[in-house]
Amino acid sequence: MAEFDLINRYFQVGQTPQSVKLDKGDDCALVVPNLQLNNTSLAITTDTLVCGTHFLPDIQAHALAFRALATNLSDLASMGAQPKWFSLALCLPKEISQNESWLSEFSRGLFELANQHKFHLIGGDTTSGPLSITINAIGEVDHQKALKRSGAQVGDKIFVSGTLGDAAGALEFLLNKAKPKSEQIKQDLMRRFDYPTARIELGLGLVGLANSAIDISDGLLADLSHILKASNVGASIELSQLPCSAALTEQFFEKQARKLAATGGDDYELCFTVSSEKVSAIHKLSKQLNIPLTCIGEILSETRLEVTENNQAVQYSQTGYQHFA
Repeated sequence: MAEFDLINRYFQVGQTPQSVKLDKGDDCALVVPNLQLNNTSLAITTDTLVCGTHFLPDIQAHALAFRALATNLSDLASMGAQPKWFSLALCLPKEISQNESWLSEFSRGLFELANQHKFHLIGGDTTSGPLSITINAIGEVDHQKALKRSGAQVGDKIFVSGTLGDAAGALEFLLNKAKPKSEQIKQDLMRRFDYPTARIELGLGLVGLANSAIDISDGLLADLSHILKASNVGASIELSQLPCSAALTEQFFEKQARKLAATGGDDYELCFTVSSEKVSAIHKLSKQLNIPLTCIGEILSETRLEVTENNQAVQYSQTGYQHFA
């Protein structure tokens, strides 16, 4: 297939929303923000997934597409933004560009998640080369209420959503650093790696409640440090409070599970801070969305990150993934 045949066959999917005035196929897409709200801003993010760095060559096409889109949706969630549109740049090896089964599964995974959030593909690019996926995601948010890294206040409680460390546990399997104790454990952890949950509903629910937020992509300690730096504050967290899944704990036992939860990436859960007065509202939101929200620490005035385990100081040589370390 030629480039535009590939696009027309696998990525011309779904009806075009009214907000899109010029769709895929021109030099640029034309979209109209919500002009009915004076404070509406476009939240724009871009993420690239590269074979060998973010995923291994044998990942299933359906999972790859789902994961690529979920990482971008997670960025929108951390800002409290409503997903609207996205563009897709695909760099494909020749053997994949001619593999209709692979392309069909990639398309299915992409639009399966996009349709859940009414997220419309407006354009992009395809080129030949080593496998990589770049997505530019656009959402809408009231810029006066958008969740930012820079809003943490001294005395805020630090919360995380869901469970942490599962994706890092799966990576141990993928890199042959650990052997799964059971097929069920392998499936549970691998699903968290291949199909992360973008916490869009939670992000929207945190608008007006949270003072700061970030999604956990590189590791809890590394990403929390971004909040601390942007807000010019410090924090204390207790490792025994980190929420770990039963599968992670059974596979790696508590000590290693907590380390993976603290320093492993790719969970795409949200880490956020709220004032003490709003903690009860967070518990209510947790029940409403049926998402576990766990308090793991507190924001401090002294600009450093204290990490303890059962009240004993803990230090890790690496707090998360760094591309150019």
